[in-house]
Parts: sequence; structure tokens; C-alpha cells
Amino acid sequence: MKKINNDFIHRTSINGIENVLKATNKRISYLFDHYDNISLSYSGGKDSTVLFHLINEEAKKRDRKFYLYFQDQEAEYQGTIDLVEWCMSQPNVIPLWYQVPIFMTNASSHQQLFLWAWGEGEKWIRDKNKLSVQSIASRYPKRFYKFNLWVAQKLKQKKGNSVSIIGLRAEESPDRRFVMFGEDSELFWLRMKKEPNKAYLIIDWSYIDVWKFLIENKLKYNKIYDKMYMLGLNLRQMRVSNLVHEKAFRCLANLQELEPETYNKLEQRLQGVHSAAIYANENTLYSIKKLPPKFKTWKEYKDFLLESIHPDLGKLFKWQWCRFGDTDDEEACKYMVKRILLCDWEGNITWHRDNEFNYTNEHMKYKRKLKKEDDTIKKWTQTL
Repeated sequence: MKKINNDFIHRTSINGIENVLKATNKRISYLFDHYDNISLSYSGGKDSTVLFHLINEEAKKRDRKFYLYFQDQEAEYQGTIDLVEWCMSQPNVIPLWYQVPIFMTNASSHQQLFLWAWGEGEKWIRDKNKLSVQSIASRYPKRFYKFNLWVAQKLKQKKGNSVSIIGLRAEESPDRRFVMFGEDSELFWLRMKKEPNKAYLIIDWSYIDVWKFLIENKLKYNKIYDKMYMLGLNLRQMRVSNLVHEKAFRCLANLQELEPETYNKLEQRLQGVHSAAIYANENTLYSIKKLPPKFKTWKEYKDFLLESIHPDLGKLFKWQWCRFGDTDDEEACKYMVKRILLCDWEGNITWHRDNEFNYTNEHMKYKRKLKKEDDTIKKWTQTL
């Protein structure tokens, strides 16, 4: 790698003695010294790409190999896939590129709730890659997060000790800052309670550090970022992810300009894509910024939506929200409206006032009773 000027790289979060780049290189060296199996969870985004380049350099120096894990959700930017293919083909990489049937949430539609990614008999957005794992003989979880846990357990079963590297940065959300305060030690970035251990190597990097490292070293990164930048999108908030889940679907508003071929294929593949592309950035269909004029309160709007969606979904939401009761609390009702509009029946959009709406014993008894007796609730909880 070309040597770069570190003057503007931030200091480490705990002691602040050295910059984060030097600290991260030491962390990577520590992992190669102490672990037999090293795995990087990869998304094609800027953070995991920084980690890829740093880890790959250390692997070359030591003539070691490491696992590169990417769960291909089919509805991905082509720029992401191009970069993944290049990374997976590097000589020090053991590719774990999974292109196997899995259910992905479709936040753009209340009719087609899932993308059955890579499903047999489905017309895929693109062909499978020769480097990927295309089938699994044994049973495996068919949902995103459970599949990730399954992959971690497979790593745990390998000979020797294992560590999984994750590209989280504390700057991105308050919830991620917990990592830096878990342990007041030089190994604050490493969690060793369970196998495989988890390493957050760039937890104290800023987005400025990330871009400085990639640009000044002239390293490969996802070219979709360049197109986003040319459209004037916020550099700090640019996101590369699955195109249709509840936290990323707003990218559909720009997808026709960023990757028109990907947009056309996605529109043919899934319901709701066209509507989401039109309204994703508006204060109407998918937003909770403004209360529609037809309704006097957020509670009234929430009740209307619950009665308008599919009865099974309405029953599931009511089961999940029994702690709220018939509250007219504005923020609680806004939260419920947001989840209904985005069809977030899985509860991925978090609620930050749980201390004010805790489940009582009566609530839990009610939930357990329905989970055992109600066929609709049983079906959805099994899917969860």
C-alpha cells in the first residue's frame, strides 16, 4: 500500500495515543497472532471494504488465508456485485459468497411481503456467480439474521479458534457506541465471551477516516458511491445495502439514475418498486413526517391503517403491540404508523421508550396464550 499522510486521521477513542489506522493495523496483527480462522463479514460498503484491504494486506504478508462472507440478497446494486466478485477472487481469500434461497423482507409492498431470493423457478435479477455457494445440502435458516448466526456456527465448528470481523463504527448510531465502553482495556474492540469471537476493528473510525484511507491509497471501492456523490447525496449518509428492506428502500428513489438496468430488473421482480421509487422521499406514502389532513390524530391514522391492511398482518401488529394498549401517546402512535407503512412486521425499526411501555405479566400471558392457540400468530412467529 502507498504510504499516506495521517495528519487528518482521527485518534483512537480510548487512550487517544495513536491514530485509528495504526491502531487498527495492530488489532489485525493481534488477530493473526491469536486466531486460526479469521472471517470478515462483507457488504460491499465502504466500511467493510476498508477492512478487506487492511486484512488482505496482512494475509499477504503472512501467507495466510481468511474467510470472506457475503450473503447475497439478490436485490443488490450491480456495483456491489462487481466489487464482491473482485474481492472473492483474490488469492488470499476463501470465498463464502452465498447465493442460496432465502426470504428477504420487501418493504415496498403490502401484497408481496418477501423477495424469495434465489428461489428455484424464480426469474432472478441476475445469474449466479461461479465463485458462490449455490446450494446447501443440509437444512439451514431461511431468514437474513438467522442465516448469519448459522454461518457463525459453521465457523465455530472449524478446527482451531475463530474470530468474526464486523465493520461497525460507533459514529453511525448511539446503539453502536456500547462496544467502546464495554471494557476499559486495549482490547475494547474485541468480544471474547462466545465462539466465534467478534472483532470491531474500525469501531472508532469516522467516515472521514474511511474515505481518506480509500481515496489516498487509490484502493478499489464500490463505484456506486461515485454516482451517489454526483447526484449530490450526503457523503456521511450514503448507504450500500439490500435495495428493498425497511431501512434502505429509499434508495429506490435514485436507483433509476444510479443503475437503470438494475431498477428495470427489480421492478419486474417485485411488486411495489415503482411506487416506492416515486414516493420514497415524499412526506406521504412511506413517511411519518406529516399527519395526513384527513386525520385529526396519529392514533386515528394508526387505527385506520390497522383496519386497512391484510387481517393477518393487522392481528400480528396488535399482538406485538399489546403493551401500548389503546394509547393516544403521539410518539408511540407515530412509531406504529411507521412500522405499518413500511410493512415492518418483523420489528426491525426500534422503539426507544420501552421504559415507558414495558410489557406487564398480563401482557406476556396474553402473548403466550395467542402464540399457542392462534393459527395466524403461530404462522407469523414461526416465520420470524
